[in-house]
Amino acid sequence: MSYFRYIDNGEGPTKLFIGGVHGDEGKDVLPLIKLLSNEDFSSGQIYIYNFDKTPYVSTIHREFYESEQGKKILDLIDYYKPDFYTELHSYNIKHFEKLTSLDRLDKDGIPPLIDCSQYVLCSSVSPLIRRKHFTKENICQTLEFPSFRGEDLKLSDDELFEKYDYDYDASVHEYMSFLRLITLSKNRDDFEKRVLKDYKKQADLALKYVKIIYGLDFPRY
Repeated sequence: MSYFRYIDNGEGPTKLFIGGVHGDEGKDVLPLIKLLSNEDFSSGQIYIYNFDKTPYVSTIHREFYESEQGKKILDLIDYYKPDFYTELHSYNIKHFEKLTSLDRLDKDGIPPLIDCSQYVLCSSVSPLIRRKHFTKENICQTLEFPSFRGEDLKLSDDELFEKYDYDYDASVHEYMSFLRLITLSKNRDDFEKRVLKDYKKQADLALKYVKIIYGLDFPRY
């Protein structure tokens, strides 16, 4: 699952994409990363990493950034100083309600993830690194793809659809649609226009949540 790809598209923003952030998520997102062609990217310098399995520690906890994996990711961020930084995650579909609930704000002090439809979730990155390692002008995004664990792995596609109203191809399409908003955007203004056109509801929620965490003068992404 370890994977690296560099695309030299000349002058333009630096974009850093990281899959396999923690746990075994890399196995879920690598097939999606490989769907991206060179034509899916704007001009600029593109760096894509996908890591092998590591111990799972949540990125909302400081312990993650003190771990070997967390330090490795912070080193990449500080080295490349990306204009666009995107974490490509997957999550257990059973936790959909928990991850999108406002209870997350009360319990963990961070906003819920935002439903983009088809069980694909989005948000900014961990507040633990958003201010310290990035500027307000940087675009920071997290994308979450639904996956299955435990007994759900034994279910057929029809059974998964009946249980969750889940369609793998539809989730892939939604995930790649949002991901391509990031890969194709030339700058912050371009990204804002693309998101407001296709994900206005999600953008409004992102603005609401960022005001709670960072205050009025902080961008939603």
